[in-house]
Amino acid sequence: MERFCVEGFLPRKGADRARRVEALRVEERTAVVFESAPRLATTLDELAEALGDRPATVCRELTKRYEEVRRGTLRELALERRDDGEARGEIVIVIGGSQAPHADDDDVALAVAVALRSGATTRDAASEVASSLGVSRRRAYEAALRHGTGGGE
Repeated sequence: MERFCVEGFLPRKGADRARRVEALRVEERTAVVFESAPRLATTLDELAEALGDRPATVCRELTKRYEEVRRGTLRELALERRDDGEARGEIVIVIGGSQAPHADDDDVALAVAVALRSGATTRDAASEVASSLGVSRRRAYEAALRHGTGGGE
């Protein structure tokens, strides 16, 4: 780890939370996220879904007598947490940064064009491209709209 960012607590729900999780998808730095114990399993599930098999660490009660540190991928930690039941204490999640290469506008436009030609809807093409290239869905969707209106391939 060379660089890191402290995200603090994610918003509890809604569009603000979705935007913050989306930002983590392309964040290259290691991210530090705080979470409450009752929401840990849900947050790990959501992060695993959005970020995939990134390396992560769940730390509980750091610097205290019952300190606990578990390492694995986000998916492994999410599954493990479901089996363990309710967590207690103060939780810190450390998530490895994105290793995806940066896609430029031409890469996004080309990937969208290929997806649309294969029969995907604009929405599906945008989701597919966002996932595969590690770009925001909005950026991919805008590229799909431009492609659909003759704005470029």
